[in-house]
Amino acid sequence: MGMNRTLCAIFVTFLFLISTTLRSFAENTEKAPSAPRIGFRLADNQAFEGSREARIPGNETPIFIESTNRLDETAIAKAAIISTEQGRPAIALFFGEEGKQKLEKLTSENVGKRLAILLDNELVEAPKIVGTIGQRAVMHGSFSIQQAVEITHALNQTSLFSPTTTPTIPLDSFQPLFNGEDLTGWTNVNTDDDTWFVKDGLLICKGLPIGVMRSNQQYENFILHIEWRHMKPGGNSGVFVWSEGTVPAGRQLPKGMEVQMLELDWINQHPRGGNPNHVGYVSGELFGAGGLNATPDNPRGRRSMSKELRCNGAGEWNSYDVVCVDGTVNLSINGIFVNSIRGSDVRRGYLCLESEGSEIHFRNIQILELPGGLLSSNQQATVVEE
Repeated sequence: MGMNRTLCAIFVTFLFLISTTLRSFAENTEKAPSAPRIGFRLADNQAFEGSREARIPGNETPIFIESTNRLDETAIAKAAIISTEQGRPAIALFFGEEGKQKLEKLTSENVGKRLAILLDNELVEAPKIVGTIGQRAVMHGSFSIQQAVEITHALNQTSLFSPTTTPTIPLDSFQPLFNGEDLTGWTNVNTDDDTWFVKDGLLICKGLPIGVMRSNQQYENFILHIEWRHMKPGGNSGVFVWSEGTVPAGRQLPKGMEVQMLELDWINQHPRGGNPNHVGYVSGELFGAGGLNATPDNPRGRRSMSKELRCNGAGEWNSYDVVCVDGTVNLSINGIFVNSIRGSDVRRGYLCLESEGSEIHFRNIQILELPGGLLSSNQQATVVEE
C-alpha cells in the first residue's frame, strides 16, 4: 500500500509537470494595443545602392540599411523577455516555420554583412552575420523592462502573462494554507500585530515592519501554489521554503530558500552605477538566504534567475507554482517553468511570507505534500515549540 501511494504521488507530480509544460505556450487571448512593427533588413558598414544611414541608439557610428524589410512581425511565433549578460532586458523572438526558412536563407547568403532589426522603423541593433540564424533572434535595445513587457505582449497579442487561477492538478488534491477568512495556520514571527490581515478574501501584508509570518507546520517535499500582486511600483516580497521558524537577533529575515517576488520598477528604484539594476531581480529569483547554501541552475552569482521574465506589474496578479523535492526547487511563473536551484542543504522547514516595505496581496495559497526523501537530521530546520 505504501509503495502504491508513493507511485500515485509521483504520477500526480509527473502529470503536473507535463500539463504545466503543455500550457507553456497558452496565452491570454485578450487583445493588447496594436503590435509594434518589427523589421529585419540587410545592413553594412559601408553605403550600398538603395541604403540609408542610421545609428544604433547610444552609438555614433553610422550603419547603412536597406529600405525595405526582408521579414516583419508576421514571421514571429512568440516573443519572450530575457536578460542580457549585462542584466538589461532583451526580447527573444521565435520564428514560425516560414519565417525560419526565410531567416536561414537571408543569413546564410549574407555572412559578413549585418542584420538590422528595426522597431517601428527605428534601428534597434545591427549585429554582424557570422553564420546561419534559424529559429531564434534576440532584440537588444535601450528600452526599459516596462517597455519590453509592452512590446512582448503586443507581439504575442496578449495583455498579461496569463496568471493561472488554480493549480493544474484538481484542487481537491491540494490542501488550502489560507482559508480566506482569518490567519489560521500562520504565526507572526517578527512583525507588528496589524502587518498581516484579511480583507475581502485576500491575505494582505502592509509591508512594514520588515519581517515574516510563518506556517505552523513544516514541509519537506511538496508543490506550493501561490498567487500575489504588488500594489505599488517597486514592491518587494517573497515566500521562503525550507525556512527556519525564528529570526536570529539583529536580523529581520530567517534562514531559508527565498522565492523572490519583486515588482518590475524595483530595478529602476534601486539603480546600480547610475543605471537600472540587474533585470534578473524582477522575475522569481531563487537563492539561499541567511546562510542556506544551494547551487543555482541559471547562475547570477549565488542566485538563480529566470530564463524568461514573466512577472506582471503593480496591481496585476501573478501565479507561482513551486515544486520542492529533495533539495531542488523548480519555479513556474504564470504557467511556464523558468527557474530552478538544487542541492539545498536544508530540505525540510517552514513556509514564510515576507513583509519587506510595501503592500502586497496573496490569495489561493495551496499545497500538495509529496512523499518524503532521504532526509538527514542536519537537513531539517529546528522545530519551533508552540
